[in-house]
Amino acid sequence: MKTRGGQYLHLVGHSFGCRFLCEAVQWAAENPRNKTLGWSVPDRPNRPFSVDSMLLLQMAAPRNAFSDTFTALGGAPLRGPIVATYSQHDRAAGFWHLQAERYAGIGHSGIGTAPAPISGVPMHPVDEAYPLNTLDHQFVNVDASEVFVGGGLSLGGAHSDHLRDETAHLLLSMADHSR
Repeated sequence: MKTRGGQYLHLVGHSFGCRFLCEAVQWAAENPRNKTLGWSVPDRPNRPFSVDSMLLLQMAAPRNAFSDTFTALGGAPLRGPIVATYSQHDRAAGFWHLQAERYAGIGHSGIGTAPAPISGVPMHPVDEAYPLNTLDHQFVNVDASEVFVGGGLSLGGAHSDHLRDETAHLLLSMADHSR
């Protein structure tokens, strides 16, 4: 769905920035009783500024954040999926998040619970397409453990290893499916 000016709007966040994005979109929700997300949702004439998709890279939030904290996202002006990448090599969202919040973060283990079923897909190489049916879900976990491996001796592990061609491929695939 285009905005009034004809643009498509895709949100991208990393780490704690994902929390800010989710809070902002949730805050913009006018009707928290409407629990429908996803690309298969029909246009809403009363929401001319809807978001087409949200890509959350290595989100620093507990795995149950969508069922416990960001519960109003179902009524948010969001037509596309919430796609979250995770990597088992992400020590910031794994070990350190576990120490701080007693739970591994989404960036380490994926979305755990949500108000709708969660789909899962491995991160694809740039020469392998993401079919629409792999991303056209309300919540999608993308296992980037084979791609986001860097960090070496870094305390965060692979937490900031998302600046890759495969990440751009995922984002551009989401944008392409929105049209």
